[in-house]
Amino acid sequence: VAGKSMFIPHLRFNYEAFLKDLPTDTEVLVIRTKNLWQDWINVNKILGARRDVDIPGEGSEGERVNAGSRLPVQNTLNARGRRILCQFLTNEIRIYIDLLNRAVNLSDDDVRAALEGTQA
Repeated sequence: VAGKSMFIPHLRFNYEAFLKDLPTDTEVLVIRTKNLWQDWINVNKILGARRDVDIPGEGSEGERVNAGSRLPVQNTLNARGRRILCQFLTNEIRIYIDLLNRAVNLSDDDVRAALEGTQA
């Protein structure tokens, strides 16, 4: 989250690092993990795609990218650990909320659904 990981490339840059040079009034397109394939199709249509993206079949490698609740992660943080993690993530969550609100491909309902349970 701090943009310092040399060994996990997709964690090296946080949202702030990606947006630092982007003017705040710039529209963005967002693809959410939980809605990966539908968002991908919608973004492609906005960008002028002539046909839909082929969506991976159930149980395929492509579908597992969007595993949702089937991930083997368990919550072992105590209350103090959660507070520390929340403090650490506060700015990242604010930027995430800003991205969702700026996304031209998401409806108000999409944004509300994505924000359920998120507090900044």
